[in-house]
Amino acid sequence: MKKIFFRLSSIFLALILILAPKSFAEENKKNSDWDEEIIYMIMTDRFFDGDESNNNPANVEGSFDKEHLEAYHGGDFKGIIEKIPYLKDLGITTLWITPIVKNIDANMMADKGGKQFAYHGYWAEDFTKLDPHLGSEDDFKNLIDALHDNGIKLMVDVVINHSGYGTKNQGPFAGMHREKSGAGDIETELAGLPDFKTEDKSVRDKIIAWQVAWLKNIKTAKGNGIDYFRVDTVKHVDYEAMKDFKAEARKAKPDIKMIGENFGASILKDGGYLDPSMMDSLLDFDFKDLAKDFVRGKISETESKLAKRNSEISQDRQMGQFLSSHDEDGFLKVRLGGDVGKFLVASSLQLTAKGQPVIYYGEEIGQSGKKDNFDKGIFSENRYDFDWAKIENNPILDHYKKLIAIRKTYPEIFARGDRKSLYMDDGVSVFARSLGDSELIIGLNTSDEEKTISFDLKSDENLYDLYNQKKVKLSGNKVTLKIPSRDDGGTAILSKESSLPEDFKTKSSFEPNLYWLLGFGFIILILIYILRSKKAK
Repeated sequence: MKKIFFRLSSIFLALILILAPKSFAEENKKNSDWDEEIIYMIMTDRFFDGDESNNNPANVEGSFDKEHLEAYHGGDFKGIIEKIPYLKDLGITTLWITPIVKNIDANMMADKGGKQFAYHGYWAEDFTKLDPHLGSEDDFKNLIDALHDNGIKLMVDVVINHSGYGTKNQGPFAGMHREKSGAGDIETELAGLPDFKTEDKSVRDKIIAWQVAWLKNIKTAKGNGIDYFRVDTVKHVDYEAMKDFKAEARKAKPDIKMIGENFGASILKDGGYLDPSMMDSLLDFDFKDLAKDFVRGKISETESKLAKRNSEISQDRQMGQFLSSHDEDGFLKVRLGGDVGKFLVASSLQLTAKGQPVIYYGEEIGQSGKKDNFDKGIFSENRYDFDWAKIENNPILDHYKKLIAIRKTYPEIFARGDRKSLYMDDGVSVFARSLGDSELIIGLNTSDEEKTISFDLKSDENLYDLYNQKKVKLSGNKVTLKIPSRDDGGTAILSKESSLPEDFKTKSSFEPNLYWLLGFGFIILILIYILRSKKAK
C-alpha cells in the first residue's frame, strides 16, 4: 500500500508542476525594456540582516543599535539575497539599493550625546571600496547573480557631487573640494557636506573614474554586473560633469541607463538634465502631489495634468513616479493621514501611469513614517526596518502584487500608451491607456462606497476586469462597470477577452481548473491512505 501511495503521490506532484498554469505575475517572461521597469528602492541597512558578523566592522561603540533610528541596523547583501523570493513574488523588475561605497565611521551627534551614523551610504569616505557593513565583494557578486537568476536587474545609487562629513580635502579627496559653500545649486555645500569642484575637469575625471570602475570591475563568473545607476543630487552637478559621466559609463557598459534625483523635478521642469547625454530618466517629485490631489477629490484637474504628463514622456525622456522616499515624509502617514483606502487608489494611479513606478520599500505593506527633523527631535522614521511580520495576509501587499502583475502583462501599453479620459465624476475617473490597436480601460474610485457607472465604449467583443477577475456587462456601445470602494482597492482594469493571458480566460478565478482538480485529488489520496492505515491497525 505504501509503495502504491508514494508512486501515485509522485505522479500527482509531477502533473501539478507540469500542468499548473503560470501565475499572472509570471506571464510576461521577456526582459523588460528601460521604460517598462518597475523599480523597488530599499535602504540596504534596513531591509534584512543576513550576516551578523558585519554589523559593526569598525568596532565603533553604539554604531549598531536597532533601537535607534540613526544607527546601523545590520541589513546587508546576504540579507537581500535571503529575501529575493519576496521580491520575485512582488513582481518588481529592478532593485535600487543605496550607495555601496565605504562610508565614514564617525558618530555625527557624539558631541550632543546622540547618534547619527552613515548607515544610509551617502557619506562616502572612499569611492573605491565596498562598505564593510554590507558585505564582501563575493557577497556583492552573489547578490547580482541571485537577482539576475530571478529576472531582477540591479540599480546602484551613486553620488558624484559630495563626500562624507570630515573628508574635506582629506585622503583620496585631497584638493577636490571647494573651500567654502558658494551661491547657487552647483557651488552650494548641500547640508554642509564637502562639495566637489566638478566643474574642474581633473576633479570630475577622478570621481567619474571611481564610479565607472564599479561597472568595469564587478563582473560575476556568469558575466553579470550592475545594470543601472541612480544618480544622487544631479541638480548640484554641472552639465559637463554629467555628460562626461554618462559618456564614460557608456564606454564601460554601452546599454547603461541612469535615473537622476533632480530634487523638485517634473516632466515639465527637468532642469535640463533629462537628456540621453545625461539622465535617461528623472525621479518625478510632482507625482505624489498629483496622487494626493486625485484621492482627495480633485479628479478633473488632476486628470488634465496627468494627460499632459503622459504626452510629454517618451522612451528618451522618462520619469520615475514615486509616492514615498528616504528623503521625504511617508505618503500614507503624512499626506493621507493614514487613510489606507486612499493610499490603495493612489498606488493604483501610480502603477497605471506612464513612466517608471518607483516603490519605496515597506510602503507596499503599509509602512510609513515622518522625515527627520532633528530640531524637533524627530529621527528618520521614514527609514524604518522592513517589517517582515506584515507580509502575510496583507491586503495592501495583495493589491500591489495584483497591479504589478497586470502592468507586467501589458508592459507596452503602460510604458508607451496614450491616456484618454472616458468618464469622470466627483469620486470616479475612468480612462483608457492605448497603444495602436491595444487598449486597457482603468477605473479608479476614490469614494468609500462601491460605484456602479455607465459610459460609452465601442467594443466588438466582451471585456474582462483583470483586477476584480470578472466579466463586465456590455449593452450595445454602453459599458456598465462596478468599481469597488477605495477600502476594497478602488480599482477596475478592463481588457478585451481576446488579449487575456491564459489563466484569465475563465469566467471566475474560483472556477475549478486542472490545477485545482489535481490538488483536490491529491488531498483525497492522502485521506484514503490515512483511513486505510487506521483500518489496518
